[in-house]
Amino acid sequence: MKVEILEATKTKRMVKDPSGFFTIFVDKPRKEIVVEFYEPIHKEKADRTETGKLGLVVCGTSAEAICHTIAREELVSRFDHAAYLGRELQKAEIALKNKLDYTQDEELVIKSKK
Repeated sequence: MKVEILEATKTKRMVKDPSGFFTIFVDKPRKEIVVEFYEPIHKEKADRTETGKLGLVVCGTSAEAICHTIAREELVSRFDHAAYLGRELQKAEIALKNKLDYTQDEELVIKSKK
């Protein structure tokens, strides 16, 4: 049996999740990851999303627990969005545990100890 091997590639085109969007940040004083979920707001006379309305806030110290909560609450409808959230939440957890700065959608900078 021959197994197909695919080369991994990035998709440059972003597709919005109709369920909404998230902002992720690390609250250093409280020592936790904070995820804000925004429900889409549609303009009445246009079939497009303008912005979002804060619908839920999830806080915790574990990327896995936050992912489970997001899945349980059915806040994501696209697999690519779920994968993106998992990556970002793992970066946020690493930043939290190592007292690093975290900014969503930016590379996590880990300074080597000399």
